[in-house]
Amino acid sequence: MMIEWLKRHQIGFPIIALISCVASPGWGQQPLVVDQSDNRGWVFYARPDINLPGEAPIRGISDHASGNTSLNFSTTLGNESVRNATLTQINFPAPMSDIATFNDLTSMSWWVNHSSTGKYPKIAIWANWEDSGTARREAIYFVPESLAITANQWNLVTIDLNASQFKNNGVTTSGIKETRTFATWLQTIGDFRIESIQISYNSPADTEYESYVDYIEINGTTFDFEDAIPLELDASPSPVPLPLWLFSLLSAVIGGLGYRRLKRA
Repeated sequence: MMIEWLKRHQIGFPIIALISCVASPGWGQQPLVVDQSDNRGWVFYARPDINLPGEAPIRGISDHASGNTSLNFSTTLGNESVRNATLTQINFPAPMSDIATFNDLTSMSWWVNHSSTGKYPKIAIWANWEDSGTARREAIYFVPESLAITANQWNLVTIDLNASQFKNNGVTTSGIKETRTFATWLQTIGDFRIESIQISYNSPADTEYESYVDYIEINGTTFDFEDAIPLELDASPSPVPLPLWLFSLLSAVIGGLGYRRLKRA
């Protein structure tokens, strides 16, 4: 009835459009599905390697919205586990193309299912810049202890851009790690270029957690993880050994050159 009245009074279209936008969560934007056909630029890192016996795979349990899977951040006893999923700025999808610096961030959230009320996987934002010709890197990490969750069920963790607590690596604070609100950090690094956005998890040694993450949201763009994502490539691959026959040939050549030098002398 209200929409018909608005149409009759020639003011319907702008107001109806506004009502439609308000009524649609995320301004009608659908989550971007991350699967084997399109990983949307996300890569996964795990230490120890997921291929080792007993280590959790990348695929996790079904998500809160009855999706097929999630990202598995579970850890094992007897080691210090590191697991993270990273999206670099060069791989930001089109809806995130206007995100260049920390000041451009307007919202961040993610869903987590964790076997403890705290110490769950957290969002981290990496910056890079040049200082007197030297490349520098810094990250600020959300402090999970500042927002407790309910264990063993899916929880929505939402960043309060004014009040949420973040801790840095100490690069911009003379080597001393500091905890500040996100708004306070913007006073220091607000204009810094974002290198990547990451869900990060470091488990203390001899501590076992069961943990899953899904529906990572940044500035209204949500990623729904429906399959495993690629493992991050080793930054320093092992050297390839020379074949035995080539090694023998090189040895003969080097030996021959040495003999000629001795003969000339």
